[in-house]
Amino acid sequence: MISIPRSCPRGRTDCIALARIESDDGNTFFCCGENDGTERLVKQDNFTVCFKGPHRDDINFYDKRDLAHQAAVLTQTLAAVERAAGEDRDWSPWPGR
Repeated sequence: MISIPRSCPRGRTDCIALARIESDDGNTFFCCGENDGTERLVKQDNFTVCFKGPHRDDINFYDKRDLAHQAAVLTQTLAAVERAAGEDRDWSPWPGR
């Protein structure tokens, strides 16, 4: 079953959350929702993506293509890391990390 959160963890009323992952205390979260258009600068950017953590606090606006591209890049990154792990080599291009 897919559970859709209805409230914004920031308490914003211009966005309806569609997906969210958050820490037990709610102080760190990653959330995506559909916005009503009042805050976005580009008309087709119907989605708000938020990340809040101890060292970062970001709010960004995307259209469907932006979301698809972001998901694709993150998925490809995870695949590359896993492939490197399967080959028993360090995934990082930075020596010593």
